[in-house]
Amino acid sequence: MVSYSKLEVNGEWNSHSNEPTEVLITFGSISLNILDKRGEPLRQWAYSSIFLKTRETSKSMFCPDMEETESLYIFDQDAVNQLIFLCNKTKRKKISNLFPWFFLFILLIFSSVYFSDYFRKITEKIAASITSDEQESNLGNMMFSEISGVSYCDIKKVNDYIHSSDKNYLSTASRNIELIFINLKKDSSILFPGGKLLVPYSILEEKDGVFKLVEITKEAKKAIKNKKAIRKFFSDQTSKSLLIYIFGNFTHLNFDKDNGFSISLDGRPEAFDKGFNNKKWLKLKKICKL
Repeated sequence: MVSYSKLEVNGEWNSHSNEPTEVLITFGSISLNILDKRGEPLRQWAYSSIFLKTRETSKSMFCPDMEETESLYIFDQDAVNQLIFLCNKTKRKKISNLFPWFFLFILLIFSSVYFSDYFRKITEKIAASITSDEQESNLGNMMFSEISGVSYCDIKKVNDYIHSSDKNYLSTASRNIELIFINLKKDSSILFPGGKLLVPYSILEEKDGVFKLVEITKEAKKAIKNKKAIRKFFSDQTSKSLLIYIFGNFTHLNFDKDNGFSISLDGRPEAFDKGFNNKKWLKLKKICKL
């Protein structure tokens, strides 16, 4: 078959715009050359694009593209076999040559995702580290000021009453926390940066509400210590907003209440506050009227 890399065979070339033409066919290193009877080149087909359309005993038909804009009949069966061999060999080589580029492309995608995620985490950590306690409280106040159309209890009266009561679990657990009983649609509480804790008003109507409130404030206290509220707030911001904040401007931050840290209780509360008895709980309910 090596002889076909140099010798010529006869064929018939067809085009939609021309009558069938007898041609000479030569096998080049990377393409099939189609010549007229005088040896003038008519077409040059790359082996990688040629495919076998039909194969018969006396002749076989090849096309240079899937649209079949042209066709070539070859009558010599040895030449047919050689062309099929060269086409398959070229296609396998093409695939093998593409593999390193494909691998590099996949590697670049994974690298960009990894470094993008890494850059994002670093940005969030920087934003949290440069935020002072005073600024964190300011962010929490701004989040609360964005809430509209939702009723809530008198914040000062409620907190003054809880903290002025005799020593009990609730007053101890809620230290450095500003309790806000608010008419939330969902049952979970929301902790804002700076210690603002939004508690569903419905908890005041529950039989074991005071025990649940103790558990919630305990969880909030842990979250404040571990900076979970401020980290949750920054994790919900866009990368652009974080960068702008790091450079001293927080007007682009999203202050939606859903960016707060959610606290929910699973099952019954474990802490029982005997110090905050039913009488005090009823007094709290009277203070907190919507």
